[in-house]
Amino acid sequence: MDPSVTFEQVQEARETLRYLGTSHWLSDDLFTWKWWFLVAAAILPWAVWLKFFIDRKRVFEILTSGLLVGSFAVALDGIGVDLMLWAYPDKVLPMFPPLFPADLTVIPVSFMVIYQYTKTWKTYFLANIALAAFYAYLVETLFVRWEMFQLIHWTHTYSFIGFLLLGTIHRWVMLKFARLSER
Repeated sequence: MDPSVTFEQVQEARETLRYLGTSHWLSDDLFTWKWWFLVAAAILPWAVWLKFFIDRKRVFEILTSGLLVGSFAVALDGIGVDLMLWAYPDKVLPMFPPLFPADLTVIPVSFMVIYQYTKTWKTYFLANIALAAFYAYLVETLFVRWEMFQLIHWTHTYSFIGFLLLGTIHRWVMLKFARLSER
């Protein structure tokens, strides 16, 4: 690493990266089947949750739960991409994080559903294990096969552990919030 790199050089590199990213998006992403798949993944989970799973008596609590998971997912995904642990060749929009449909829809809605329907740590943890395995070993494997996700310095098992930790921290924080609101 060169310690004499200036801020102007960083800005020039960002401008080049923005140009390349937008050009790639226009020529390789926009209106392809992968793009439509990501658009559907950004919308459908919320529609399904609103139609079939919403618990109107606990909507604020459950949406808070989803916001927490989505915030963690966006942050962790951004860190992973920035550290070049993994990459996403396709985007819905060039200026959004690469996999925001998963980070802000699929993953939060999934965790909201298991949070809503599990009452004990045991049932939550079992559902969390199933969800982590589903995402890490099935969904990620399909995304790799479809060339929508690239593992660089990462494995599906690391993702499995990450989803387990995300789910565990999620429930723990939500229970802490619940205790605080009871006071």
